[in-house]
Amino acid sequence: MRARFHGDVKIVIGANYGDEGKGLMADCFAAQAAKKRKRVLVICSNGGAQRGHTVTLPDGGRHVFHHFGSGTFAGADTYLCRNFILNPILYEEERRELEKNGASLTGRVFADPSCIWSTPYDMIINQIVEESRGKNRHGSCGIGIWETIVRSRERHVPFTRFENDEAGLILYLRQIREKYFPRRLRDLGVFEIPSGWKEILDAPSLTEHYLDDFYSMVSHFRKRNEDLFHEYDRLIFENGQGLLLDRNRRECLAHTTPSNTGLRNPAAMLEGLTGRTDAEVCYVTRTYLTRHGAGPFPTECSMKELGLETDDSTNIPNPFQGTLRYGKMDPEQLKVRIRADVSCVPERVRKELRISLAVTHLNESGNKILADMEEDLQQFAAEVQVEDLYLSSGMDRNSIRKWSGSENG
Repeated sequence: MRARFHGDVKIVIGANYGDEGKGLMADCFAAQAAKKRKRVLVICSNGGAQRGHTVTLPDGGRHVFHHFGSGTFAGADTYLCRNFILNPILYEEERRELEKNGASLTGRVFADPSCIWSTPYDMIINQIVEESRGKNRHGSCGIGIWETIVRSRERHVPFTRFENDEAGLILYLRQIREKYFPRRLRDLGVFEIPSGWKEILDAPSLTEHYLDDFYSMVSHFRKRNEDLFHEYDRLIFENGQGLLLDRNRRECLAHTTPSNTGLRNPAAMLEGLTGRTDAEVCYVTRTYLTRHGAGPFPTECSMKELGLETDDSTNIPNPFQGTLRYGKMDPEQLKVRIRADVSCVPERVRKELRISLAVTHLNESGNKILADMEEDLQQFAAEVQVEDLYLSSGMDRNSIRKWSGSENG
C-alpha cells in the first residue's frame, strides 16, 4: 500500500566529488519551511558517517553533520533510512559534540530497523589495510564503510536484535574478533597485525567503550520506517558524497563510494508516496572541483590557478585522505552527469521532478567567477531544463539567493 504525503520534497545532491555545499542547501530548505511552521524531516539517503556536511549559522555557530541531518539547527527531525550505515562510536561522538557546543537538539532522530551498523573491527580492518597499501591507498576515510557492507552481506543482524541483550552483543563481537577479523585480513593480503594495532585489539576497553556507545545510540533512536513520511510537510533528501563517486562508475571502482549518490535512492522512496504537490531535485556545485583522497582527477590544478582565496576549516588534512585536492570545472561534463542521473529513475518519478542548480563558494573568487559565468549559466539552465538557480556567496543560509539572470558579479 502506498503512503499518502501532502507536502513538498527537496532532494539535495552533490554534482561532483563531494564538498559542494549540500549541508548549506539542506539547512536553507529546512529553515525556509520552519519559518512557515512546517514540519520538516531530513532523510539521510545514502552512505554513513563519512559524510561531512557543514552548516554555519548566521550567528557564527557551526557544525559538521554526519549522522544528524543538516536541518537540525532549523528544528528538523532526522531519518536514517535503510540505505544508511550506522556507526555507534561516531554517532555518540557527534551527539556529545552538539550538546557540548550548546546546540538545541529539539529534532528527533529516527532510524530504520534494517540499517546495517559498524563495529570497531570494521573500522580497524579498514585502517590496517589502507595503511598496508602505502602509496597505493584507495583514499578511504578509514571508518569502515566498505568493511561494514562486506561483513553485513555475510551475516546481517539488525541492531534491534541486541537492544535488550548485552550478553548476545558481546558474544557477537567476540565471534567477529576471533573468526571473521583474521580471515578478512588474510583475504585482503594482510597476514600479520601491526604491533600497535594488537595492543588496541587486546584492550578490554575497546569492547567496553563500544557497548556504552551502542546502547546510548539506540536509546536516542526512535525505530521507524518510511511510514513516518506522511507526518511531515516537507521532506529533504540529503545525499552524501557526489555523482562522480557513485558506486556505478565502473571505470574507477576502487576510488568510488559503495552507495548510490544520485537520484536512485530518493526515487525509490518517492515511489512509495502518493499525493505530493512539488518535488525539486537540487544539484549542488562549486565553480570548481574538489576531491578527497586518491583517484583519477583529470582537471586537477592548484588553488592559485583557480584564483581562490579560501580557508577551509572542514576539509583539513588527515592520515587517510591527505590534503583536499582542487581542479577545474568542465560545464559540459556537469551537464552530462546531471542528465544521466535524472534519466536513471523511472519515468513516473522523473516527470514529477523539477531541476534546480545551486552554485556555492562564490565569495572565494570575489564573485569574479560569477561575472565570467553569466552567459554560460543562462545556456546551462536552458539545456538542462533548470527551473531555479541558487547562488551562494558566503557560508550560511543568508548568503543564498535565487538568480534572476541579470546579475553581473
